[in-house]
This record gives sequence, C-alpha cells and structure tokens, in this order.
Amino acid sequence: MSRLLHTSDWHVGHTLFGHPRLEDFDAALAEIVAIARETRPDLIVHSGDLFHSARPSARDLVRATRTLAELAAIAPTVVVAGNHDSPAFFEFFEVLAGPSVGRGLFFVGRYRPADEGGVFTFDACGGQERIRLAALPFVHPNRFWQRSSSDPSYGDYAKGMRELQAGLVKAMREEYDPDRDVLFFTAHVYVTGADRSKSERTMDESFEIAAEDLPDVSYTALGHIHLPQAVRSGTLKARYAGSPLAMDFSEADQSKGVVIVDAEPGRQVRVQTRRLTSARRLARFEGTLDRLRAEAAEYDGTFLHPRISGEEPGVPLHQKIAEIVPHAVIVKPAPVEEAATDAVLDFDPGEEPDLPDAFHAYLAREGLNDADVRAAVAAFTQLLNEVDDEVPPPVPAQELLRAALENPWTEAS
Repeated sequence: MSRLLHTSDWHVGHTLFGHPRLEDFDAALAEIVAIARETRPDLIVHSGDLFHSARPSARDLVRATRTLAELAAIAPTVVVAGNHDSPAFFEFFEVLAGPSVGRGLFFVGRYRPADEGGVFTFDACGGQERIRLAALPFVHPNRFWQRSSSDPSYGDYAKGMRELQAGLVKAMREEYDPDRDVLFFTAHVYVTGADRSKSERTMDESFEIAAEDLPDVSYTALGHIHLPQAVRSGTLKARYAGSPLAMDFSEADQSKGVVIVDAEPGRQVRVQTRRLTSARRLARFEGTLDRLRAEAAEYDGTFLHPRISGEEPGVPLHQKIAEIVPHAVIVKPAPVEEAATDAVLDFDPGEEPDLPDAFHAYLAREGLNDADVRAAVAAFTQLLNEVDDEVPPPVPAQELLRAALENPWTEAS
C-alpha cells in the first residue's frame, strides 16, 4: 500500500493585521513534520503557496526550507509553486536543495512538459509498488492570452489548462502497470464551486476550471483554497488540503490539517485528515466587558478580534481588554456603535470588502453598464493577482547608498 501526505498553502511570512505569527508557523510546521514521522508516507506533496510573498524574507526562507528538508528526510517531497510563490525562487531552491545534491526535494516553479520534469516516478512499498505523479503549478491566464487587432482578450483558461494537464496525464500513463502503479496528480488551481474564504486573493472566471476537467487518477492534491474540503464530482478523489493556519478571522472556525492518502493499484483510495491543533486560535467576540470577563478563559491565548458594547466612544478599550485576557493578541478592538436609522449597509461592517468588490460597487454607482463593469473589474483583478518575478526597479536613494558602501570614503593622509 502506497501512502501520500498532502499539505498546502503554508503562506510562510503571513502576518495578521501586522502581527507576526512566527510562533504559530513554527508550531504548525513542526506538527506537520511530526505527523509525517508518525505516518511514514512514501511521498509528500505540497500543492503551492509555500510563501505568502513572492519575495520572502531571509527568516521565512530559512523557516520553510528547513521544514521541507526535514520532510524530505522522511520521504521524497514535491513542492509546486502557487500564485503567491516566485518561480525564480523555486529554480534557485532546485539548484540549492534539489535532487542534484542528493536530497529528496523537488521544486516545480513553472509548468513543465513531461519530458522536462513535469512527471515524477517514485518507488513505494520497498519497490513492490510505484507512484507516478503529474505536477501542475499555478498557471496565470496570461499564458493563454489571445491578441487580435479588434478584440484582445483572454483565451479559454479552462481549455488551455485541460491541454496542459492532458499532456502530463498522457505521459504519466505511458507504460502504466495496473498491478503495480498508483497515479497521483497535483495542481494549484481554483475549481469552480469550491468554498472560498475571504483571505484568498480575489479570483474570477478567468482562473477557474471545472471539477469534471480534473484527471481520473487515484487522488488529486489541490492547492489554492484555504478551507480544507473535498471536490465533489462523481467518483473523483480530489481534495484541497487547505492552509495550516487560519489566514484571517473569516477562517476562525475552520478545522485545519493535512491529508493522508492510502492507495493500492486498482483499488479505491482511503483518505483521512489529520487535524493540526498547535497554532493559536483566531477568535471573535462581541458583547460587554463584563461578559468577556466571565468568558476570559475561552479567549486568553488567542488572536482576539473584540467588538465591545456598552462602552462610550474613546474609552481605552485595548488596555481594558488586555487586563481581562492578558495572554491574548488583541486585533482591531472596537466599540459596537448603533447604526443610524437611515444608514444602509450591504456588507458586514466587521469585514472590509475586497478591493474588486468595492471597485465593482463604485463603477455600478457611476452608471456603467454591466458588461463594461465586468470587463473593468476583470482587468483590475488581473493586476491584483499578477505575480511579478522580475527584480523591482532600483530606487535612486538605494543606489546612492549602495555606491557609497561599495566605495567608502577615507581621509587622505
């Protein structure tokens, strides 16, 4: 029996309203390593968004790569790039820590055809079985951009993705032995109908594929969506492993974890999730300070987003809340204010609307027709989601400082 451990969307470097989460990342990643040591998988797959930023800090680089090295010491570990990741960094990781230096780490930063490393083969069960894995990192719709003099527009993203995927799956099935081989697929992609959180970068139909377009393999390891969930379509076995940490308060009640998949040639897989519990909980509270005092034990030690009623505006809420729950990280405390009778709110006042949603509402108020609004919002969303792999242009002040450091002035003798 072959075993796969599926994890995803670590978003190392993420901060919560400016609060670093170093302890939580260390705890969650150590827990993932401990589960891997306990369950002893034959293969570990990370399905994208290793980092929260395309330019992670040195501290975050060390944190993520050290954890991956620990996982690779347990089983071969394949990491595909997500939309937050830099393909250039992944190429660097491949040179520094990949199989060329004898380590079981494999990084897929950009789409690769099968003959250029898009399909992997690993022995399992002491060589009695074989795992074949096709890997598809995040592919931006720009890849399928169609240009014409009259109507430049995106091509059919789903069609383009089907073609890329089909080539990988075809190669994976070559020399397929039904008595020995187990087929897996991994992709960083948004499947239409998946339950999203507010913390994902805004996605529209330009980034979607249908569940029916996923390949017929033993298991598909998906990344991109932070809520752990199965993808439902016939007998398809596909899951989003989700993020190991709640990314914002919209995910406060989500149960985070990793996925363990047991597979045998020619048989249905067995899928179980292992819950991650070591990171601090995100919690919301709404009520009076007296109620918070009575329920303090429930909220101490959490990231707490409190909205306090019965207090006058301007009262030093943060200090009072900190005295009640001294071990909580208090995020955006605010008094609950009575809404004016003529106020009309079309969104939850406790959450900021996404930029594309706000832009859509603004354009609609300005009187644009629906087609123009959709086109403008799609273009705006494209810019927000664009991952720039190039080095940013130099800042003149930085260049002057660099030149001064490289050519220090010394007093003439």
